[in-house]
Amino acid sequence: MKKVAVIYNNSDNQEVIRYLKENLEKIFENYIIVENYYLSELDAGVKIDADAYIITHETMLYPLKERVANYNNIVTMYRSISKRHIHEISEIPDGTNVLMVNDSYETAVQTLCSLYELGMNHVNLIPYDPKDNGSNIYNDFEVCITPNEIHLVPSHIKKVINIGYREISFDTLLRLMNRLDLNFDLTNRNLVRHIRELAEPDIYIYNYYLNNFVKNYVFDSVINESHTALIVTNEEYTMLFSNNKAKALFDIKDSSPLPMSDVVGIDIFSKIQKEIMPKDGTMLNGIQYFVEKTPIMLLDEVMGYYIVFQNEKDLRDIEITAKKLFEKKGLYAKYNFSDIIHVSPAMKECIKTARTVSLTDHTVLITGESGTGKELLAQSIHNYSQRNKMPFVAINCAALPESLLESELFGYESGSFTGAKKSGKLGLFEQANGGTILLDEIGDISPHLQSRLLRVLQERQIMRIGSDRMINIDTRIIAATNRDLMSEVDKGNFRRDLYYRLNVITLRIEPLRNRREDILPLMSNFLGPKYNQISDSDKKLLSSYNWPGNVRELENAAIHYNTLSAFPGCLTSPPPASAESGKASNSTDILSVESSILKIIMENTQLYHGIGRMQLNTQLKFMGIHIGDSSLRNVLQDLQEKGLITKGKGRSGTKITEAGIRKIT
Repeated sequence: MKKVAVIYNNSDNQEVIRYLKENLEKIFENYIIVENYYLSELDAGVKIDADAYIITHETMLYPLKERVANYNNIVTMYRSISKRHIHEISEIPDGTNVLMVNDSYETAVQTLCSLYELGMNHVNLIPYDPKDNGSNIYNDFEVCITPNEIHLVPSHIKKVINIGYREISFDTLLRLMNRLDLNFDLTNRNLVRHIRELAEPDIYIYNYYLNNFVKNYVFDSVINESHTALIVTNEEYTMLFSNNKAKALFDIKDSSPLPMSDVVGIDIFSKIQKEIMPKDGTMLNGIQYFVEKTPIMLLDEVMGYYIVFQNEKDLRDIEITAKKLFEKKGLYAKYNFSDIIHVSPAMKECIKTARTVSLTDHTVLITGESGTGKELLAQSIHNYSQRNKMPFVAINCAALPESLLESELFGYESGSFTGAKKSGKLGLFEQANGGTILLDEIGDISPHLQSRLLRVLQERQIMRIGSDRMINIDTRIIAATNRDLMSEVDKGNFRRDLYYRLNVITLRIEPLRNRREDILPLMSNFLGPKYNQISDSDKKLLSSYNWPGNVRELENAAIHYNTLSAFPGCLTSPPPASAESGKASNSTDILSVESSILKIIMENTQLYHGIGRMQLNTQLKFMGIHIGDSSLRNVLQDLQEKGLITKGKGRSGTKITEAGIRKIT
């Protein structure tokens, strides 16, 4: 408990003295003992021993020089007026002469000055001197203000505004709290309650204290309750601060400045001193910790360092939590290079290049026919890169109409268009921030979106729909297409500048027919133990088939075999007779062509995708049915109108309906 000596010139006006003592004890509660002293009654040579001294006027400093034990702990008491009386004073008519009555002329002047500092300068305040009581000099006054000294007010005064005893000012209490080192929650709470009742002239100091208290309280709570051990040092590695985790980790009991070598030991300190911290971290109490040092800079001058010790387990827990969140939202890549089944030299070279590219942040363009595994390669690149702990977002640019694709990619602000969410929406570029975004079927985007995408690649900035603010992003872009983009550029369908922005590093996945060595290993992977049931003749058929649908078609054939213990007819049936180019031959009945088309579509219909027109035409040609693109469109349109198939864009492709299945079974 701290002792506070309050020193007055004399013991007059005990009511005020008692009131001020109660104020101090109420604010600091059981942390202090208050004792009153009077200069006029002190014996010669007596010294006052206390932790802090409060004087009522600066003129007392000199006579107290030899009477206090610690001259530096003297605080001058200033007084403030309560807020509740300010309104009544402000209602006094302008220019009114008002008598200021207090227990002395000096205190009347002090109170008068306090009111003027509060802006009460619309009236003429005149200090009252009790020594002139009974004289006629105050006869012209009709209004007076007094801090509870009503007994001193001249009897002829008609209106008396009693503002009560003046309170101890906020500044005085704050300095006393700091001198006594009583910056606790309880004392701060009581101080806040007290100053809310005061009319303080310097509102900036008041607000500064309140705002900083809130900020410091939150800062201290966050820092001290952090699961990360944190130590702050000066530029000479003397510890200035350690949070609770660091105190427990290094058994720090003394809060005074200590050399870091004494805190963490010579071995760890030698690592901390290095300009580049070791990546392997250090062992503490049998647990691996990763250490990070960051300089505290004042312009170009190093003022100190903050050093973080992070438990490996905590880091792993954070990674697991983040991964679960990404997985829950579907923003993750599940495939790695080890998942790509291959033995062919072409695929080995492609993966070798992809591994090298993964370690950079360059834009990658993946080309190849549908079904070759472009997304599988993109996911592997992401998981092999430094961004593998961040989101992986994939979007099929051909599967969505332009307006919907734009809002999905860039997001939108509240009220941007009819049907927009009130809260707005984050676009996929923002959701992939720090990670990777795959723009599949990039060749199918509209010219408008090509223009917007160009800015993303150039500036790494996006703008939400309905916004006027640019947002910086750190997202790696991988694009994929089954089109010949250079040919699309020559036709005017694709922007040349965008093509060269995308074509930084190109990875081409060869079609399955150009890497036949991969066919049987892939089939073995898809079939599992059932692969051993395949005859040599079936293996020969699998290896000789052209696989226009590539790996996707191969997987479908495996599903067919797993289900029916036989491969699809397109692999085992001999091809029908040839037809003229551009239309079905006269010898081929149109119903037979429709039936063949429906069978191919059925064999390639999966839950989320069907078969594209290009693949369908390739399989028809392999079966000996040569039908031009225009004729195939007409047949497909007729089948759709009959309800036998459904047509989609891009990867979604054409799928067979239940009615179509019944038609051919």
